[in-house]
Formats: sequence, structure tokens, C-alpha cells
Amino acid sequence: MLNDRLADRELTAVIGVGRTQFLVLRTVQEAPELAASQQMLADHLGLTKAAVSRHIIFAERRGWLTTNIEHSRREHSLALTTSGRSLIARGRAVQDSAERRTVHALGAQRLEMTAATLAELSVMLEQRLSSPAR
Repeated sequence: MLNDRLADRELTAVIGVGRTQFLVLRTVQEAPELAASQQMLADHLGLTKAAVSRHIIFAERRGWLTTNIEHSRREHSLALTTSGRSLIARGRAVQDSAERRTVHALGAQRLEMTAATLAELSVMLEQRLSSPAR
């Protein structure tokens, strides 16, 4: 949680958008199959559909994202504009810098061990959440 707050603060200071807005835009760029549905984006990012919708509207108004209505009014395809792609590139530079600082502070081996532990915990939680309640 502290890391999320730090990331939010740093992204906002450098590129002018918070962490969640950045993650929505980055996901549209990196996983266009998820961008086919606001619900799929929401599920992937652990957000509500309403939150994703607000971020999409904001991004459209800023000129970072376009929405095209597909075959039915319920289907929309999302695409980053040139300025949206530029924003993501600047945000990635912020992330890379933060990652280098973390590796420097903790050391690569310790960071890898921490990441492995967190991955194991994530799998355990997912299994627990998907199993029937007792």
C-alpha cells in the first residue's frame, strides 16, 4: 500500500496523472484484448467498472485515448492516441527509475526473493478465494 502511494505521488509529480489512471492506459496499450471490455479491464486491475469508466472518460477528454463503438453499442474498442503513448513512455521511465532505486536499496537477490514470496502469497490467496466457503 505504501508503494502504491509512493508510485501515485511520483507519477503525478512527473507525468501529471496518478497510478490508477496510468495503469488503465498502460493496460490498454499492453493488453488490447482486455481493452475490449471495461469489465475485463476492471477485473484485471482490481477496480470497479465505474472507476474504469471514469478513467476512460478522463483520458478521452485529455486526448490520450479514443473510443470506437463496434458492432453493437455495448462493444467499444479503446486505443491510445499519440499523446497517450507519449504519456505511457514517460510513465515507464518513472517506473524504471523507481525500480533501479529499489534494486540499489535492497539488492537484486533480496528483491527477487521478495518478489517470489509475494507471488506465492498471491497464488495462495487466489486459491483460497476460489475455493468454496466453509
